[in-house]
Amino acid sequence: MNHPVRTPFPAVCASLLFAAMLLPGGLQAADQEKPNPLQFYTGDNGSYAKVTLEADLGFFTQGNSWFGNSEAYLGKKSDSWWESLVRPGLDVSFTLPGTQTLYGQIDAVQANTFGGVDAAGSNVDDEDVNDLRIDHAFAGWRSGNLFGSLGDDFLDVSFGRQRYVVGDGFLIGTEGYAGSNRAAYWIGGRDTADYAGIVRMKSGAWSSDLVYFKADDQDKTDTTLGGGNLNYTVEEVANIGAGFYVLNSDTENRDGMQVYNIRGGINPFALAGGAPAALKPLRFDAEYVHEDAGNSSFVDADNPDYANGNAWNVSVSYQFETTPWKPTLTYRYASFDENYDPLFYGSTDWGNWYQGEILGEYALLNQNLDSHMLKLKLQPIDPVTVNLIYYQFKIHDAQGIATSDDYADEYNLIVDWAVNDHLSLSVVGGIADPNDAAVELTGGDDNWTYLMLFGSVKF
Repeated sequence: MNHPVRTPFPAVCASLLFAAMLLPGGLQAADQEKPNPLQFYTGDNGSYAKVTLEADLGFFTQGNSWFGNSEAYLGKKSDSWWESLVRPGLDVSFTLPGTQTLYGQIDAVQANTFGGVDAAGSNVDDEDVNDLRIDHAFAGWRSGNLFGSLGDDFLDVSFGRQRYVVGDGFLIGTEGYAGSNRAAYWIGGRDTADYAGIVRMKSGAWSSDLVYFKADDQDKTDTTLGGGNLNYTVEEVANIGAGFYVLNSDTENRDGMQVYNIRGGINPFALAGGAPAALKPLRFDAEYVHEDAGNSSFVDADNPDYANGNAWNVSVSYQFETTPWKPTLTYRYASFDENYDPLFYGSTDWGNWYQGEILGEYALLNQNLDSHMLKLKLQPIDPVTVNLIYYQFKIHDAQGIATSDDYADEYNLIVDWAVNDHLSLSVVGGIADPNDAAVELTGGDDNWTYLMLFGSVKF
């Protein structure tokens, strides 16, 4: 593999970060949408064509990674490293005379890892990795008012390299991968399927979609997934959704697997006239996934339930609406049994579903794992958001793996600053404190500390 030149792309990212700080809007979040400076065509009825551009730069440093045993565990010591990404693209939308819309998007990703081995060890064989490839490349059609009483854009059909997400990514959130020969393990930027056909329908409170995609996974397992889900939403009160999917794959335990998913959330006092005002911000959410491998060639005839997997989570949250800094407190419990296949989970917010900026990013999969999460989200000023998160991790079934199920505790502090319309900055700090299972499995017993500085420019 050719080694990248260390200067150009990090320099490009840093230059764009600096330039974005000097754009109109200064060092504060914008209070209204401004014209995109890269939009070169604006037509009637909302038609447009614009260049898109993203540049990301991240610095990562650790102390006692892998609880002080990274060299033995990964093959090389992991202390610090850099990642960068540049994503130029084109986004077009054309409204037809009958209000129908044709749209499309294409972009390319240049990603780099340099300066050391990342905490996952994805570049342990070649520390300096660069890669250039197409990520998004899809086209679609929206129905406008073609279906009259069913509502505007009732039907949306698209096909190509694109990302499919269900809910908050607990089951399906990303179909690609980053790191290894693709570089930029944490930044990612490679989240699309090899190809995906998606049919979305929405009318009033009901919405649904049908999907068929081929995953762009690291092991090239030729995994495809087909199915769909149905959702019903009562605005500000409740939502419920259910999905069913079938997989085919060169991986035996996935081939023929059927996946059932149900999820929902409720604000039980949101519209209750007689309820105390203090109870109205209370919300409950839950999700359950069952993987039925009964048709899989992996199933042992003497133990037909062997490869069936289950995962679920429940959470309760409360926003203190009249309190300064708008604090939101969330408690969540999640459980993934030993036979559960993590499939294509992804992230839509800090803590969903890479659980922990140390362990969830680099050490633990959502499999054979139980976790408690306590999260406090604050907004001291409009452009700045702070997340304080605590996790307790346990092995779901430690039999044959470790003599204890207590793995580790992790503490995260995350500060996000929306500098202006185009530039955002983040600082992430973390400490992972090993318990008996982590010490036994990794051979290390030191606290794993972590710091990330990250900047992103998007047009």
